[in-house]
Parts: sequence; C-alpha cells; structure tokens
Amino acid sequence: MTGVLFLFVGGVAVGGVDCVDRVEDKLWFVGQACCGPIAFGVDAVNTSMLKSGSAAPLIPLPPSVLDPNPRASAFKGLAHANEFGTFFVFLAGLMNLCVILDALVRA
Repeated sequence: MTGVLFLFVGGVAVGGVDCVDRVEDKLWFVGQACCGPIAFGVDAVNTSMLKSGSAAPLIPLPPSVLDPNPRASAFKGLAHANEFGTFFVFLAGLMNLCVILDALVRA
C-alpha cells in the first residue's frame, strides 16, 4: 500500500494535477482509476480548478475542427514531466490492481 501511495503522490508531484485527466487521457485513466477514490478526487480537482480557469487564466489556442474556440489552462502540464507523472500514477493503479487480484486469489 505504501508503494502505491508513493507512486501516486510522486506522479502527481512530478506531472502536476493535470496528469490525472479522465476526459483527455481516457485510456490512461482506466489504469489510474484502479488506485481508488484518490484518482477520482485528483481528477475532480483538475476539472474544477485547472479546466475552469479558477487556478490560472485560460489561454486561447488555435482553432480546430472539433472546437472552434479551444482554451487551455496556463498551469497545464507539458512535455516529459506530464508524461512521467501520468505514467507513475498509471503504474500505481496497476500495482494496486495486482494487490487486489493477489488478495482475491489467496482468499
């Protein structure tokens, strides 16, 4: 349990709150959700603070086919730091899934 929590907190510390995102990173979030309610809590903080613009101003982006007026937070995680944070939180979820499956097999 300590390893799962260490990986999760380390991933959020490295990648920021933006590394847990259920809307933009759907496949990564499937593994991250295996961490439990803490992943959904960090995703809620990401949605309520970063994506709403309350933590930092929203920066306009170039228009695309899907969204003619896209905007992103000034605190959005970028580059390798965000990737490593996403990966660490994903690994924490997979480690927790292994612990759950091990407990079910031994029961």
